This record gives sequence, C-alpha cells and structure tokens, in this order.
Amino acid sequence: MAISEDDVDTLQTWIVIGVPGLLLAVGLFIGRDQKRALGGFAVLLGVMLSFALIAGSRLSASAIGLLLVVLVANGRGQTDAKHHEHHEHRERFTTTGS
Repeated sequence: MAISEDDVDTLQTWIVIGVPGLLLAVGLFIGRDQKRALGGFAVLLGVMLSFALIAGSRLSASAIGLLLVVLVANGRGQTDAKHHEHHEHRERFTTTGS
C-alpha cells in the first residue's frame, strides 16, 4: 500500500498546525475565563479551516468541528454566575463564629 501525496500533506498539516493548535486551544480552555474560551474557539476554528482549505482533509476538519460542537454544547466559555471557585468557599476554614 503506497502513501499518497495527499496523505503526506495531511500529516504535515497535523504536525505544523493541528497539534500545536489543539494544545494552544486546550491551554486557553483551562479555567473559566470567557475571553480565553473565546480565544480557544477562534484557534479551533482556524485549525478546522486550515484543514478544510489547505490540506483538503475533510475527515480531520470534521473531527475538529465536532470538538467545537461538543465544547459549545457543553457550555464552555459561557459565564456562570452561580459557579464559585474552590478558594471562594472559605467559611469552614475561618475561626470566626465558632
């Protein structure tokens, strides 16, 4: 089974754009900052478009697009006023009122 030129282009695009883009997006989604999450969405969209346009790999572009859909459906990047970080619940660690 011979490796076609399209397979090499897709592999090179994954090495140069895909893996660093996904790592950057994961780093941007850490935490609950809405601006960073929007940056993560923009990075994933750019990676998806690069696979769709540059490499012509529809399978890779659709896999990254599916990741985008899952993150949006999961509510990532939306503000949650009811959510508190672990350091904001400090009542049990104080000595007042006991």
